[in-house]
Amino acid sequence: MGSLPMSSQPGEKRYPSVFSEFKLKNITLRNRIMQSAHAKGFHKKEGITNNRDRYYAEARAKGGVALLTTGNRLIHPTSNTFMRGFSYGYREEMIERDRAMTDAVHANGGAIIAQLNHFGVNGSTSAMDDYRVLWSASNVKSPALCEMAKAIEPEDMEELCVGWSRSADFAQKAGFDGVEVHLAHSYLLEQFISPMFNKRTDEFGGSLENRLRFPRMVIQRVRETVGPDYIVGVRMPLDEMVPGGLPIDEWVEVGKILQADGLIDYVTVTAGTYHVPQYMMPPADIDSGWLIERCQKLKNACPGLPIFLVGGVDNPKIAEKALADGVCDMVAMTRPNIADPELVNKLREGKEDDIIHCIRCNQGCIGRLFEGSPMTCILNPTTGREEYFNERTVTRTDAPRHWVVIGGGPAGLKSAETLLKRGHKVTLLEKSEKLGGQINLILKTKRPSFAHIVRDLVYQIDKHGGEIRLGTEATIDLIASLAPDGIIVTTGAKPDKSGFNIVAPRVDKLPGVDQAHVIDGWSAIDDPEALVGNNIVILDDDGTRYVAGLAEMLISRGKKVSIVSRQQNLFNRMNTTLDLPIMLQRVFSGGLQFIANSWASTIGADSVSLFNIYSGGQTTLEKVDHVILTTGNLPDDDLYFQLKATFGNVHRAGDAVAPRRIEHAIYEGYLAGLERFDNWTKFIEPGALENFDPAQTGGKAAHSHERDIALSAAE
Repeated sequence: MGSLPMSSQPGEKRYPSVFSEFKLKNITLRNRIMQSAHAKGFHKKEGITNNRDRYYAEARAKGGVALLTTGNRLIHPTSNTFMRGFSYGYREEMIERDRAMTDAVHANGGAIIAQLNHFGVNGSTSAMDDYRVLWSASNVKSPALCEMAKAIEPEDMEELCVGWSRSADFAQKAGFDGVEVHLAHSYLLEQFISPMFNKRTDEFGGSLENRLRFPRMVIQRVRETVGPDYIVGVRMPLDEMVPGGLPIDEWVEVGKILQADGLIDYVTVTAGTYHVPQYMMPPADIDSGWLIERCQKLKNACPGLPIFLVGGVDNPKIAEKALADGVCDMVAMTRPNIADPELVNKLREGKEDDIIHCIRCNQGCIGRLFEGSPMTCILNPTTGREEYFNERTVTRTDAPRHWVVIGGGPAGLKSAETLLKRGHKVTLLEKSEKLGGQINLILKTKRPSFAHIVRDLVYQIDKHGGEIRLGTEATIDLIASLAPDGIIVTTGAKPDKSGFNIVAPRVDKLPGVDQAHVIDGWSAIDDPEALVGNNIVILDDDGTRYVAGLAEMLISRGKKVSIVSRQQNLFNRMNTTLDLPIMLQRVFSGGLQFIANSWASTIGADSVSLFNIYSGGQTTLEKVDHVILTTGNLPDDDLYFQLKATFGNVHRAGDAVAPRRIEHAIYEGYLAGLERFDNWTKFIEPGALENFDPAQTGGKAAHSHERDIALSAAE
């Protein structure tokens, strides 16, 4: 986006603290917004910096972020991780690769710091082909994967200090403005500091001074390597949030000791460990800026030491107040800048309504990472794909057409927005009186942040002149009267009411599903008052937050709820988004009963007969008032096939193709808006985004067929 003179930027008047400069040692940061270190999983092929890193960082620097921090650079071969995709800071070939990234950031007015880390026990021996052993302060098990670690020996400590030194040296030579030593998130150096992990009886265990000895050795070695004028910071938790863990007061003492050593230039705060991962990257269930009070304690105890606030800050008003109150010197809005790389520019220019608002769902960022895939964002298909979707490949059309989009859910709204931004005319038809599709169900289950999705997309559609017709059923005659050049069908999905489950693949329809007291999950969420009885059984083959929210809704209304699932674990598809512990606490404290490894064989008038999928054992749930099916959805595609048989240039996207998650709907809606339809040339070849071309600038298409997305399907 264009940059106006500082004095004429309306956002500076509204957020004067946010848009004030900050002097960090020998560099001046242009504002107070940063991206804290975050793993991205971009290094599956080689473990070193590539085009994907460069274009991701470049986009955030162009977008106005003052300081970026690359996350979790491993300092030694013994630093196993829980998955592949992290980068190796100790490898010399990183220098050339990193230089391309740091140059791109600096050319766009940003600064960039490299975080250096060793996972310690919180890795996995299976992530490496040679099963290398995990290292930690003591022989302890990982809270993440329950693997046992080797207790580090004195000679190992020297080798690790060399690794940190070598990695810092390479970062400095690559043009980074500084390095950050990771003391948090229950990684190796925190494993020395925390009594939960450190059970040593030598000079590296026991007292706080002893437990800090090795981390201070590391910081000392890094400082000796980079010299007195180079930025060295640490990332440090303010609370481990675990009974028996270190609370805020002890971490304040750590901060005071490190400041007194005179070796660090800043502290980036955080919280939590792998015991309680929901505090490391808090979902929307945890308040935005929840660490502010603790951060103030550290700031008060360490006057003169720059403190960088992290903690789910997704609102610039919270950032402004924290800065104005002297709580911190910089504020990390990491996930908001994952969602919208232009966030800072938009704030400065007074264009807050144009921001793609992070909803802290953790699905596309940390969720994909824990699934073993590179990070992206469910709201922004360009995130992590900046080389593929960029100014060269995504352009305005030279041949504006009239498109009709049918369906006002996420796929339809994204299709319409994208078509309009490219210069097309769009008429969007929505059968109901409300836009949003399944998002309207989500909003009834204590997830208010999801309202941003609809608001943001509708704002863009209105801004770019799109026509939205609510309460309008798409018929053949209506479509014909509109005379469109193309049609995109995004009619979504409908609940599968058959009770089918793959554990009984020959039972196409569960006996008893046609009774009046058996309903689907959508209907239950939409009208919970219709559930007049108290004993509810949910037959769940979904395992997502949607089912968790339904259960919580019913429990809050005084219902006795039992969930039956073929899965071993409750809400098994919430494992990666870090909100599972929060939801389990809510539903189990409300008396939820969970029956695992089971499914229904018959639904009776007031009973449900179950079988264990492993033993075959039979049980019966008695006095059942209602049965709710959350067994999946089916594409609502009848209209698509009717239109396809009548008109030309008819396409579909989202759940109308196959019911999946919201990120799939938004991504496919975006592709439809780019007129890249169901065609193999739209695919990104595996590994294509992880190549490296030192001469490459501006991005290029990462698919095997160089073709501008602006070209229409009709060419």
